[in-house]
Amino acid sequence: MWISEAIEKQLIQPAQAARHSGGPDAATEWLRSNYRHIPEDLRPPESDLDEFGAFFSTFLTSSFDVVKKPGTKGEGPTPTRCFCCVCMQIVNAPHLQTKKLFVKDKRRADFLMAECVTELAKEHRLHINDEQATRLVADKTSRRDAAYITYGHWLIKRLSGESDGPSMLALWRLVAWDPRGGMRSGFTLQLNDFKDAESSLLAAIRNMK
Repeated sequence: MWISEAIEKQLIQPAQAARHSGGPDAATEWLRSNYRHIPEDLRPPESDLDEFGAFFSTFLTSSFDVVKKPGTKGEGPTPTRCFCCVCMQIVNAPHLQTKKLFVKDKRRADFLMAECVTELAKEHRLHINDEQATRLVADKTSRRDAAYITYGHWLIKRLSGESDGPSMLALWRLVAWDPRGGMRSGFTLQLNDFKDAESSLLAAIRNMK
């Protein structure tokens, strides 16, 4: 939201021509070049810019689409602008809308959850087969716990720029959204909630028949 307003007011440059391959490199470079213009309460410590840039790139490309409108920034030839996917998301900040999730994205999230549940069981030397993992993911009493540990697993991978696309948004909604729609009132990510989800899943795995 701040980027959108700052570009409109010409407080920051949307992007600059650069030698990078897009993704984490692009986001980190953009953050470094605009770092002093970003309000202190919004910018990460300089020592964390690489990880923050990597995560930020996955946030832009996994959660948003650019809405094409007349006059969209970034259109047309210009020698001073980079056209990689990340820079184009930044330059089009006023035109970003949350990705629409499709059935395949939700199925992919279910697959990733089943993988994480199985891996959790292995780490604790518990046996679980594919059918049992799938059942735990589908069960309404353990589904959000499975989403929590999977989202946490991918949060760490995203610090190096890895992502699995819109399935990340599907996982986020399972964790943060009320089943009736919209964000859970007052919701924030807390470490203890990830730990509680892991403990609950381990108990569910041990109790499976």
